[in-house]
Amino acid sequence: MRAAWPIDRLLDGFVEGGPVSSQMITGIACDSREVTPGTLFVAIEGFVTDGHRYIGDAVERGASAVIMQKTVEVTGIPAYQVKNSRRVLSLLASRFYGDPSKSIRLIGVTGTNGKTTTCYLLESIFKATGVNTGLIGTLVYRWKAHEELAVRTTPDAVSLQKLLYTMRSEGVEAGVMEVSSHALSLDRVAGIAFDSAVFTNLSRDHLDFYNSMASYGEAKSLLFSHLPPGASAVINGDDPAAPMMLRAATGRRIRYGTRPEYEYCITNYHTTPGGMQIELNTIQGRFTIETPLIGYFNVVNCTAAAAAALEMEVDPDAVKEGIANLRGVPGRMQWFDAPAGIRIIVDYAHTPAALENVLVAAREMTDRELTVLFGCGGDRDKGKRPEMGKVAAALADKVIITSDNPRNEDPDRIIEEIISGISDNKRIMTFTDRRNALEVAIERAQTGDTVLIAGKGHETYQEIKGKRFPFDDMQLAREIAGVGEEG
Repeated sequence: MRAAWPIDRLLDGFVEGGPVSSQMITGIACDSREVTPGTLFVAIEGFVTDGHRYIGDAVERGASAVIMQKTVEVTGIPAYQVKNSRRVLSLLASRFYGDPSKSIRLIGVTGTNGKTTTCYLLESIFKATGVNTGLIGTLVYRWKAHEELAVRTTPDAVSLQKLLYTMRSEGVEAGVMEVSSHALSLDRVAGIAFDSAVFTNLSRDHLDFYNSMASYGEAKSLLFSHLPPGASAVINGDDPAAPMMLRAATGRRIRYGTRPEYEYCITNYHTTPGGMQIELNTIQGRFTIETPLIGYFNVVNCTAAAAAALEMEVDPDAVKEGIANLRGVPGRMQWFDAPAGIRIIVDYAHTPAALENVLVAAREMTDRELTVLFGCGGDRDKGKRPEMGKVAAALADKVIITSDNPRNEDPDRIIEEIISGISDNKRIMTFTDRRNALEVAIERAQTGDTVLIAGKGHETYQEIKGKRFPFDDMQLAREIAGVGEEG
């Protein structure tokens, strides 16, 4: 990393009139606790607290200068006021780290469901070409031999630019990134040069943060509104929100889905002993994909990844190889067969649309009865709870409603709100304790049954009253079913 930036060069173009100081900046932070001597502190008004309240603390810790959005009296160091300190933070971080995204072939993937799987597919495709590849997403941040657990789907602006800088420094040539709606709304990806952007779908989620589906969709569309002219906007044309994304797109507009006029059209797919075979009609001609993944939603994910890669002129054979090589994604339709002839599936589905998708896929794998076990997270969109109850009751033979991550809410109250969407309660059981719910679901299943455990997927904890307790659906399911560790 560059040791220091003269503040006049770092802030050039970001503050009116330009700074008069020539002090050296050796770091950027928006959390005063991370300030060390030489740091530029950027004060941001957050949702829990306001960074402007901690300017004094940043000064005491040795900040060299302050960027702020509000008018605050600062003594001892230069201070500069801007209209949008969040956006300026992202753009400054990009400049500070040498605009690393411009040196990496970077694809951003957004949408309610399918982001993680699509990114894993693209990572596998790039690896099949032999290039060093980086991944930033919900589960992990990784490149080459390095892997770390993700803190959030899209990191904060400074951490994100530092990640990209480190990747570039260690020889990463291509990168894939999940881009959340929150990251877009909060300008975390401002200053990132995407070579391609992918839209998977839009369904109900995060309405605790957005006041409507329209505003949620508009947030997603921001990924496409600043693409360079040569970049590709790869859009799921079958999704109702596709027109919004296409209107926003400033790059080349590419559609995928089931209509013949799309640039990448799904013409047929069928299950095979090893997964699925997908037939596409593309602008480059006929294209066949084989994948170990299952479920129609994965047909769409594979098509999205293939379209994005082919639009970036990846060799078609590498696209096929990369998709075929991805055996699965942690917490996404992970399954195993228990000794008693019971199939158990763990999936992250935590929205009505995602739950519907995995239930349809699970039904195709089920010889007898399908049981679904799920809950809903606390302190999140309450309106989706009855919708998820309705979906579960419509598509499963038995429904077990339990706790997810209740956070600061009463878990029994959450369960009641889920049940309110179900008209026939005869096939429903409720257990506040999730472990108890898993035990009942698995122990009562019979040969030929499938048990779908939804909602938490890859998560290895349960959050209750501000504390996280160890809880891994897959590990616990294997223990209850009497199946050893994977591998």
